[in-house]
Amino acid sequence: MQNLTQPGDLVVDLFCQGPTIVRETVAAGRRALGLSVNPVLLAINRLRLSWSEETALDAARAATHLSDSLKGDVPLGRHLASLYNSACPDCGAQGVAVWFAWDRDGNYPFRKAVRCPMCEKIQEGAPDNDDLQAAQRLQPRGLAFYYALDRVAPPDHPARGRAAELVALYTPRNLSALMDLSRRLEGLEAGEEARLALAGVLLDCFDAGSSLDPYGEERPRPRTLRVPSRYMERNVWLCFEESLSRLLGTSPSQGIEEGKEYTLVSHAARDVRKTIPAGSAALVFVDPPRPDGVFWALSALWAGWLWETPSARAMRPFLRRRRFDWDWHWRVLKVALEAAGPLLKPDDHAILLFSEPDDTLLESVCLAASGAGYILEGWGYAPGIGYRLIWRWEPDAQSAEEREIEVASLERDLNVVVEESAVNALGQRGEPTPWPLLHANAYVELTERGVLARAAAISEDDPSVLTFTADAVRRAFEAAPVISFAAQDRAQDRAQDRAERTLWWLAEPRQVTEALIDRVEGLVWKLLRQQSTWSREELIRAVYARFPGLLTPDLTLVQVCIESYSVQEEDDQGVRMLRSRPEDDPQQRTTELKELRDDLVELGQRMGFKVRRKGHWDVRWQEEERDMYVFAISATARLAPHLLTKQAADEGAQRCLVVPGGRAQLVALKLQRDPRLARAVEAEGWQFIKFRHLRRLIAKKELDRHVLKTVLGLDPIAEQEAVQIPLF
Repeated sequence: MQNLTQPGDLVVDLFCQGPTIVRETVAAGRRALGLSVNPVLLAINRLRLSWSEETALDAARAATHLSDSLKGDVPLGRHLASLYNSACPDCGAQGVAVWFAWDRDGNYPFRKAVRCPMCEKIQEGAPDNDDLQAAQRLQPRGLAFYYALDRVAPPDHPARGRAAELVALYTPRNLSALMDLSRRLEGLEAGEEARLALAGVLLDCFDAGSSLDPYGEERPRPRTLRVPSRYMERNVWLCFEESLSRLLGTSPSQGIEEGKEYTLVSHAARDVRKTIPAGSAALVFVDPPRPDGVFWALSALWAGWLWETPSARAMRPFLRRRRFDWDWHWRVLKVALEAAGPLLKPDDHAILLFSEPDDTLLESVCLAASGAGYILEGWGYAPGIGYRLIWRWEPDAQSAEEREIEVASLERDLNVVVEESAVNALGQRGEPTPWPLLHANAYVELTERGVLARAAAISEDDPSVLTFTADAVRRAFEAAPVISFAAQDRAQDRAQDRAERTLWWLAEPRQVTEALIDRVEGLVWKLLRQQSTWSREELIRAVYARFPGLLTPDLTLVQVCIESYSVQEEDDQGVRMLRSRPEDDPQQRTTELKELRDDLVELGQRMGFKVRRKGHWDVRWQEEERDMYVFAISATARLAPHLLTKQAADEGAQRCLVVPGGRAQLVALKLQRDPRLARAVEAEGWQFIKFRHLRRLIAKKELDRHVLKTVLGLDPIAEQEAVQIPLF
């Protein structure tokens, strides 16, 4: 952000799915504008950004008033707690049910968990007759049901039937409790921030209180709006108390300091030009909404329960839409990006970013941006962080819509570009590469060559453009001269998870550059030598600045390289800084390597071997002119020059690579990342020895050949099965 904007510039978060972008924008001294059509998201974001100690106190007082408000002649909190009264299944004492598990088809609870004051713990067991009677006491279509339904869709609204299905996702008991809470919140005398805080708590309750969570499983994100055959009914009042407690425990530092400039606006992204004038933004962030029908339907339901506002009513169309397919997604995103383009000043940028390694989401984003007239200027992908694509809007660029698109020609161009991108990408990285990065690189190439802009201009009457493009890309990749190192399947893995872990490499590698992981290692060492101290964040940023786009390394690799070559110390102000390891001083390492070679010569001679120094090996131990042990000594963790270059040694010779102990974790990571290296270890029986362990061996005067073999633990097959190496 600092590189693309100036202090005081306006930064727009086009979909405002969370508070992070707004928070980091104002922290950088810029102004922030967040837009969302979803009042639920806006409420959550406002709450997180405005959170303070004063708000926490006001929210606590408001929650007390809500709990003490009367339901008949009983305080509301006591009434809601009584809905879940239940006997302990162990001792029979009166307690409070934390949850009931229901059989959907039989419509009865078959299991419960009760917080027992006598046992002083939660006891699980079967419900008794009182539990069964209490569960049926409220009618499924009672007052709470129709109140909840009318809030969302009036009797004459076309979405009323669908809204009724959504309301029925709640048990009568939970629906009654939730509607009591929402009604009391509506009439509560409290400040705006306190009411917003309690609305956030209620949203938690709406989520936890539905019947969408299956019994016996970790609570998953609902993928369908169908009640599982065995589902959970949670105690709504306990959910309210627990959510309030979590909220009150939130650090005030999560909020934005008073006086910082930011605004959250309830607007669809396509209407952004109604909010701010053209040319007023320096940067637009886009984290695209996902085509998640469950999320949008529940958001519409909950917004109607909480607010009687135009923005809540504007969500009603989402009640009726049962599917949000990807072809719809990219076309809607294209419209939003077209609307956002004029906001940018000349030469300013839009950044599209998202964390999920979702192939279709990336495809939709690239197709939409290309069709909306954006030019890709930079990109990156790293596991655990996600994608970042930097675009510049060029309204005067030639539009593909001005010419007729010939589909057969387009498909041929797709095939050519994708095959070239796969081969070039692997050659440039110099190592087996995961599918998400190769897939992203293919779409980058298609974007930069204008192929996606042509695809986006295909008539809407044709079959799905997104599917057509994705299928062509996959066919082209399968035809490319590449091979895969398949990930080991686990029963619980999704196909997408296995695809993400599968590595691809050239079928016939010829001229390839040095492996990316070795280049990252070399850069980290160089940077630590060039500058005496670094903060961890500065060093990581410096590494990523040298490896953009296709060469973006994953964060784990960068961090392990940093750990391998640095030590952490506190400076005079007590700030933790990184320095180069003292033992990595070039002069000291040169001396150390010479001493180790001399030590290996001495040790070999002491055990009766003929010792030679020639060829690619630093030291050879021979018997009857045959190599018995061959040693390569390295101050780095670069494995490829040793393991993949087929250095000559007599058959049966033990190959040993001697490395500093500080490189052990990096060596292990390289073997885990690159199947070529791991296979070489197994095939040729490589042994890895730390510097300090070699010194211990040399110090053992009684060491003989038999003991040496035992101590080295020669078992390369076991090493490969563990995908590790025994660095002593």
